[in-house]
Parts: sequence; C-alpha cells; structure tokens
Amino acid sequence: MLRDLVGTDGNPNGPMMHTGNLRGLQAVIGHYGQINLAPGNTRLDPRLRPNGVGQQLNLTQPEVDAVIAFMRTLTGRNVYTDARWSDPF
Repeated sequence: MLRDLVGTDGNPNGPMMHTGNLRGLQAVIGHYGQINLAPGNTRLDPRLRPNGVGQQLNLTQPEVDAVIAFMRTLTGRNVYTDARWSDPF
C-alpha cells in the first residue's frame, strides 16, 4: 500500500519494509533499483531476478526524485473524509 508513506510534514511514517530496516523513500527505491542476489535465496520473486540476474532499474536521480514526489502526493486524509471519494461506482 502506498498511501500515507509520509506525514503531512514530509517525514516518513515509520520505518519501511517488512523488517523495518529502511528509513526513507530514497532507500526503498535504491533497494528495489539494484537487487543483489544472495546465495541460496530461492524465495526471491522471479520478477526481481530477470534472466537470473538481480533487477537493475537504472533510474536517474531526476527519475527517483519524480517517483518520490509522486509517492508524497498520496499523503493526506481527504480520501477518508471527502464524500467525493466515498463511492467508487
């Protein structure tokens, strides 16, 4: 889920990932941008190891900044309180 990854002050809403080991959006994008294959890790999703090689997104810094800017737009309470968003049909 991407909603409310950061607070309205722009700071992360707690540590990220299932282990809580990453502290910010830049770190998360970096993690998925360059997947290192650990020996014996047979549980890594095949989509993260195309052709048996760890995923390399090769994003430029402006592209990373754009992804982070987008994720920051998903912060706020409007979706929970505004009647416009109450019925998806």
